[in-house]
Amino acid sequence: MKARLGPLVALALTLAASVSPAQTRPQLTPEQAAAHTLAAYLGDWTPAPLADLGATPPDFVVRPGESVQAAIDRVPAPTPGDTKRWVIQIQPGTYRGPVCIQGKAPLALIGSPLDAAAVVLVDGRFAGQPKAEHEPAHPCVPELGKATIGTGGSTTVLVQSADVQLIALTIANDAMDAVHLGQAYPAGAGESGGAQAVALTLAGDRIQLENVRLLGHQDTLFARRAAPGQPARQLIRHSLIAGDVDFIFGNAVLVIEHSTLLTRAHRRAPGHGGIVLAPSTAPEVGQGFLVTHSRFLAEPGIAPGATALGRAWDAGVKPGTWVAGTSPNGLAVVRDSEIGAHIGPWQASTSRRPFNAATHRLHEFNNRP
Repeated sequence: MKARLGPLVALALTLAASVSPAQTRPQLTPEQAAAHTLAAYLGDWTPAPLADLGATPPDFVVRPGESVQAAIDRVPAPTPGDTKRWVIQIQPGTYRGPVCIQGKAPLALIGSPLDAAAVVLVDGRFAGQPKAEHEPAHPCVPELGKATIGTGGSTTVLVQSADVQLIALTIANDAMDAVHLGQAYPAGAGESGGAQAVALTLAGDRIQLENVRLLGHQDTLFARRAAPGQPARQLIRHSLIAGDVDFIFGNAVLVIEHSTLLTRAHRRAPGHGGIVLAPSTAPEVGQGFLVTHSRFLAEPGIAPGATALGRAWDAGVKPGTWVAGTSPNGLAVVRDSEIGAHIGPWQASTSRRPFNAATHRLHEFNNRP
């Protein structure tokens, strides 16, 4: 039996349907869209050919029961002028625990080219999870002196090296998988906070993902710069990114192409919506998130218009203190893509700036239902 909509819900859906996308989601002109292309975002970087196990044998092979981190630790630091890419093949299986790629020579992690779901790197830590102050939150993000894991420390895999390729594998954070309709949150997490649980953090330049599945709920993919002003060009192709709130966020120059962005259902309490993109671009930077030739889909159970296409993440800005030209002003462009019925307008920023097409940098071009 189908549940009946209450009168207020029905009215809200009717009003939402009567407002045109152009009013609620600004559209670029063709001239403006010309500045937001793959080539423009990558600049002088030509992505390298993907590592191919059929052409080159792997340097290291990781089997079930063995440590992915141990193989990564055997990769040396980068050497100027050395063009070798180290290749780590991960055989089918589930590998639990945090993974840190930091300060390494160019490398590739390759799973199962025939089935990205066959190789799973997973962990289950979350931002509000208590820890001892002397206990590291993550090999790459110690967070010493703090009493909780924190968003950065919750990540399953963190890449803080240049020229890294992740190919044909799954990276997941399952910390909130048991939560249903706002019930059964672990201690330290809830609808009001602490449930951030990152699957993958990218914090380097010239990073490529191909045929990768990123699975989480809130804050699935953190695409950021290692430090302010450092380059961070990241390219994701033919992949799946799944989550529910701000599940693609950060301040990197991120291009997602020919991929699926899937809004997940049933974690949040009824009445709480979802949000896909949350860029935190510096005000002087003219490139942020670009999603092109992709699909925005939803699991069954997501109401029409219930998921915001995105919002600006005013990182570090308290409500009422945002300053134009100084504070972050997230930039995202979604173009040439398929937008599901679950997608509604852009939302107010995280510092509660109401969405305003004149000041926010969140746009679309040439999308279709």
